[in-house]
Amino acid sequence: MHSDHSVYCAQGPKHLPPLNNGSLDGLSFVFKDLFDVEGYVTGAGNPAWLKTHDAASKTSPLILKLLSQGAECLGRVQTDELAYSLNGVNIHYGTPVNPIAEGCLPGGSSSGSAVAVAQGDVDFSIGTDTGGSVRVPASYCGLFGLRPTLGKLSLEHCFSLATSFDTAGVFGRELSIIEQVYPVLSSDEMHAGSPQDLPPQTLILDSTLSALMGQERIEQIVRWSERSGVSIIKADLLNKAGHSLEQLSLLFRKIQGFEIIAEHSEWLEQWQHTLDTPIQERVEWSRTLTSDDYKDATQQQATFSSWLEQTLVENTAMLVIPTTPGGPPKRNMPDEELAQYRSDLMGLTCLAGLSGTPQLHIPMKGLSLGPCGVSLLGVKHSEHSLIQTAKLLIEGAR
Repeated sequence: MHSDHSVYCAQGPKHLPPLNNGSLDGLSFVFKDLFDVEGYVTGAGNPAWLKTHDAASKTSPLILKLLSQGAECLGRVQTDELAYSLNGVNIHYGTPVNPIAEGCLPGGSSSGSAVAVAQGDVDFSIGTDTGGSVRVPASYCGLFGLRPTLGKLSLEHCFSLATSFDTAGVFGRELSIIEQVYPVLSSDEMHAGSPQDLPPQTLILDSTLSALMGQERIEQIVRWSERSGVSIIKADLLNKAGHSLEQLSLLFRKIQGFEIIAEHSEWLEQWQHTLDTPIQERVEWSRTLTSDDYKDATQQQATFSSWLEQTLVENTAMLVIPTTPGGPPKRNMPDEELAQYRSDLMGLTCLAGLSGTPQLHIPMKGLSLGPCGVSLLGVKHSEHSLIQTAKLLIEGAR
């Protein structure tokens, strides 16, 4: 399987055996080419990055946690260049085939992480999510995908894109795998009893978001809720609070762009020409941002984040949102259309990004849109709650 370099990285490692027995005995995983493994070079999806960096001196704590609980690693997998895309396209190594939607993009930037799980190579994978890089490929490839609370999982010895938003995340074909793996990664005991651990019986369907969800997905989530006893309330939260998805998306892109230049300006000045054109264009736009732009954007972010957390706490609820506007775009979609689609997509993914809250993607099967689904977005540190509520909904679907 390692011969497909659109999915697997040539520099390895190709195999890391378990370090001990534990709760993940018998499970296999791969990791995104942003996480370090001692003695190997992290490539960040770009041959120039691979060439200009030394072998890592330490291994990512997340990889060590998984190996220490009995999981077996079957390789390093590809990412979009510098993790600065949501498409899964890589001009250097190729675009992985979407195993469940022929002729469509797999999503990124955690493209290899999603595809390796979707095609059955491994039981689960880890990726990173800054602007949607776990949630989007999970949606396009029919997987469960969890982006945890900002800062919940260690990003030591891992490539950094934008520190205000960078998170690690996990993919699985079954929710039970996410439920098994996440506590190992987070070192959470997940004991019941704390407010965050109690699954809210209320989902909020916001009018702005439901308009993007479409009738098919709305009907399915309503059916799930009726059968599971999880109630849904319809509300007009974003509009009433004066938040538009376009404004929030721009806010996110400003903070992300400024931090990317702050972190990687020196390398980009020399090697930016090696990046795919759409990524180069995003870098160029990011260079126009000033420290005043950044300061203003982070102040607005704090206001939004506080409002969202307070709204969810007051309603003892979580948002149910479309993870993506629809199914995966075609591989041959023109760049201009793809750029517009990405902008619409980021209006959805930026909600968890700006607020630092956890989001869990739940795939829906048999949609005319193609592979996609809905997400639950909860208050900070409510990962257990999201998983338990998703379980109730899925059981209601059976």
